Amino acid sequence: MHVAKDVMNKTVVSILEDQRVCDVARLLIDRHISGTPVVDQAGQLTGIISEYQLLAMIYDPSLKQAPVRQFMTKNVMTVDENAPLSEVANLFIVHRIRRVPVVSQGKIVGVISRPDLLRFALDQDGDAGQVERPAKREVVASAT
Repeated sequence: MHVAKDVMNKTVVSILEDQRVCDVARLLIDRHISGTPVVDQAGQLTGIISEYQLLAMIYDPSLKQAPVRQFMTKNVMTVDENAPLSEVANLFIVHRIRRVPVVSQGKIVGVISRPDLLRFALDQDGDAGQVERPAKREVVASAT
């Protein structure tokens, strides 16, 4: 049986909860990702932010300077690294989310996105040679 750690991206783009909305939006655009985990100074997961939530700055440009903690989802659905992939798929399907942080003792050890799970399913069928892997993600503690 395959588990979350078999699929997760181990290098994760994450941001600090006091980073400005405009910096986080720029990071998502530059890294070609639609969302990222939010951590505190100790590296503990405190939320998750998506480009959808950042669209609020369209209505009020002054929000560009606000800390991302004001817009992030605080009750984040996570999985343990030993969670079965069926549990991960269930979260994607039932809650219509795009990514799930994988945690160990409150700290992020990886992230699984919907494409990661689909790619893994295809690879298991022997289609690995026809599926491109995404670029490796990097940890970003703060945007400048």
